[in-house]
Amino acid sequence: MGPRPGMLNLNYTNMKKVVGTIVLAMSFLLISNLSVAQCGDKKTASKADCNSETAKIAAVKFHADYCGACKNLEPKITELKSKFNDDVVFVKFDFTSDDSKAKTKEMAANQGLNNVLASHEGTGYIVLYDLKTKKEIGKLKSSQSAAEMEKEIKSFL
Repeated sequence: MGPRPGMLNLNYTNMKKVVGTIVLAMSFLLISNLSVAQCGDKKTASKADCNSETAKIAAVKFHADYCGACKNLEPKITELKSKFNDDVVFVKFDFTSDDSKAKTKEMAANQGLNNVLASHEGTGYIVLYDLKTKKEIGKLKSSQSAAEMEKEIKSFL
């Protein structure tokens, strides 16, 4: 007896194809709906804001999901965030997709970071930017340890 009209023939091979298609579709939906946590984003921003009176430095990460150095920076940034309260604002300029690039450009304009965005290319590093003088004061690389980064940031506070 063959499959009834309108019913799928779900043998093992067809089942693998159906499940694979569902997993792929769900992955796409998940990735496309991820929000990028950036300074100035009311839903995901940290306690401090780029325009805050207490913030002295913006640590601007130039990021892309496909960047190996960016992935190496993540645990270091997490550690640094726990050491600096409102003195340092951690910002992510995300260049992964056209959508994230547009959000980054809008956020940079809203937070007064246009010159930081315009003066750098590539991903996998952090620019330290003095929010009072509006000048770049340092650059952190993924090859540095979290302790080295912390020491460098503290030298500017």
